[in-house]
Amino acid sequence: MTYGQKIQLDLPAEYQNLPNVTLALSFKDNAKVKVNASDSLTTLVARAVTVDQATRKVSIDASQLYPTTTTSSTSGVRTPRNYLATLTATSSTGFKQVHSRLKIKVLPAQLNLADVPSTDVIPYAYGIYDNKPLAYTVDYAGLNAANTELVLEVNGRPDGKVSIAGQQVVVAAGAGDPDQKHEWTYDLLPTLTKDGYRVAYRQFRVVLMPKPKFFFGTYYSDYNLTILENRVVLQLGKAYTSKAPTFYPTKYQGSYTLKAVERNGTPFTDTAKLFSVDATTGKVSVLANTGLPAGEYKVTLQTQATTGLVLETALTLVMEL
Repeated sequence: MTYGQKIQLDLPAEYQNLPNVTLALSFKDNAKVKVNASDSLTTLVARAVTVDQATRKVSIDASQLYPTTTTSSTSGVRTPRNYLATLTATSSTGFKQVHSRLKIKVLPAQLNLADVPSTDVIPYAYGIYDNKPLAYTVDYAGLNAANTELVLEVNGRPDGKVSIAGQQVVVAAGAGDPDQKHEWTYDLLPTLTKDGYRVAYRQFRVVLMPKPKFFFGTYYSDYNLTILENRVVLQLGKAYTSKAPTFYPTKYQGSYTLKAVERNGTPFTDTAKLFSVDATTGKVSVLANTGLPAGEYKVTLQTQATTGLVLETALTLVMEL
């Protein structure tokens, strides 16, 4: 079972209509150990596993247990490989008593992150160096948070720049590469604990990086040199297709959309659909026409990087007779 899960087990059909049979649970096979400040292992299992005489069902509430083979950070006690319960059926009409032994294994539950897509086994969140903190809200995914504590484990070499504040994982302003020139990854494990036992967690990674470069022109990464080519003079009415914009690093390149067109600083309504952008390459095209007046047309492109970051850039087309 998973921590927080509740299930019911039906007894075999032949036991459903036997009024002279009494069911009882025993937990004496569990080790004699105290698992928290007030409960022995036997008490803990007895609270989680119950039997209903009327319905002939055994109920197991894993939220009353701790994940198995888990050590408490506060007491040092380790839970067993299995929790044990023995169900006994006793007949009042002389039939032989029978037993059934239950072994219960409990796995930690999985937390969610409200601000991070969770389609991957280990989700990634991305941020750019802008000297602002980042915050990611932990979703308990329906678990009862009473008497629990949310803590943060950081894999690798923690630098003290990531912490828990309430129900959020907070990446401090100035985290990552001190020079803000290179990508920096934090491997994080927000963990829900109860009496020191890890009952739920979710691993995710935060990648900090310089803002991607997105413009019309050329970028020489070896020299960090940018040459802008975002203003082009055209003959009015002629068809035109631009070069593809530069996006760097290319591994984060996403698709492109046309966000807006302005003429001489004023919004332009392109009713004839003369302006377009190739969603894959980002190339801007203008159809041959006789309807556009002369002027400066500012075409604004938008792209959503694979990291989820939305960026914009513009190409100005100066149309002259």
